Amino acid sequence: GEGLVLRDGKRYRCHCRTEAIIRYLLPVRYHEARLADFGKGLMEAVTDWLDKPTDGLFLMGGAGTGKTHLAAGIVRYQVARGRRAIFKRAAQLFQALRDSYGKEGITEEMILHDYIEAPLLILDDLGAGSLSDHERRSTLEILDRRMNAMLSTVVTSNWNVAAISERMDERVGSRLATYKLISFEGEDKRTA
Repeated sequence: GEGLVLRDGKRYRCHCRTEAIIRYLLPVRYHEARLADFGKGLMEAVTDWLDKPTDGLFLMGGAGTGKTHLAAGIVRYQVARGRRAIFKRAAQLFQALRDSYGKEGITEEMILHDYIEAPLLILDDLGAGSLSDHERRSTLEILDRRMNAMLSTVVTSNWNVAAISERMDERVGSRLATYKLISFEGEDKRTA
């Protein structure tokens, strides 16, 4: 099977299988990220949301405030519970789509499939790209199709919803406005 064990009436992956999946899904810097790295209140808010997810969770704040670390902790938590999650930087999505053009046997829809069908998608650092029409259209397509399929998405961004609406696309901002917001404040921990 999938290396699942039963504990307290809930399914969890065995530790070795969990770690192998996490190492595959996450950048090396975030292999050890855990929800417990954050305060009890934030950890409970996230686990409550994961138990009863809505359209999405929007992690917004300045550079280096912990958004990606929390998103990676969400991946670890989900994988340990035997649930599937995909973690991708928005730039990876856009690059994969660009790389598919002109390649025989690979279509844009094939690339989008994993992003659209994943039970939980973490889309990291939205708005950090060139903001081309292609990026705007692709982002809207993913968010829209996931919402229509009742699949939850976690999005991280340095921008708030108003900035995304103004700089990227008001339709993307409108969808993100339905997400539960967690706002990160403070100094850039990387430079502190």
